[in-house]
Amino acid sequence: MSEILRIHARTGVLEREQRAVPVPVPASRRSRTTLLIACIGALAYNSWPLAFLVNPSLAGSALASSFEARNEPFSWLFILLDCVAGVCTAAVCIRELRPRQGSPWPRRGLVLALLGYGVFGMATAVDAVVPLSCGATSAQACASRIWPPTPDDFFTGTAVLALFVATATVIVLMARRPVAFPMPAAVALTITLIVWTALGFTVLIWSTSGTLAATDQYAYLTLTSVLAFAVPLGATSIQRLRNSATDSW
Repeated sequence: MSEILRIHARTGVLEREQRAVPVPVPASRRSRTTLLIACIGALAYNSWPLAFLVNPSLAGSALASSFEARNEPFSWLFILLDCVAGVCTAAVCIRELRPRQGSPWPRRGLVLALLGYGVFGMATAVDAVVPLSCGATSAQACASRIWPPTPDDFFTGTAVLALFVATATVIVLMARRPVAFPMPAAVALTITLIVWTALGFTVLIWSTSGTLAATDQYAYLTLTSVLAFAVPLGATSIQRLRNSATDSW
């Protein structure tokens, strides 16, 4: 009799675990709109390729900050695109943190990821608005200078740190139950974060070496754009998986 009870108990646990496996529900219209806004923001952030068309004298040999110097041609375009990226990021953050009817409030991990994502966007926008304090120094030399720190350096550092925290938080949440996020996605995002971080350090090391630093930074900015879309994509997917896991119980 006791053996029968144990078999039933084990069967019940297995059935319960099977019911707890989250099946992602289709993305709602609101979620699709949120991801569209995030995609627009990520593309706007990655504006450096435009320099090869509107400012070829600096493109390929200067850091991207040089394109926003007030005395450079089409500086307003790069400033505008960074502001668009910041506004889109803030909009995504607000939309995802705003309570939805019939949906639970995002847990602390998701709140941290979304807030970090929002800080990244707003710091990027403010950084674009604050002009480089170059004085008589050329925009290229000014953007490459690492000491003394400038307001541009402060806001850039804030944006980088916030995006790192947001991405790392999303990676941790992917691995936690009951989300059961596909492992290849978590591994790919982890590798992207590691490469992005390494590129960031090499940009600082090579900041005064012209073309080498510029090429490194362009790759870094491209990966930044990828992370700027991956964070809201991961956050919304995790939220849907959690909702599905809760419903399955």
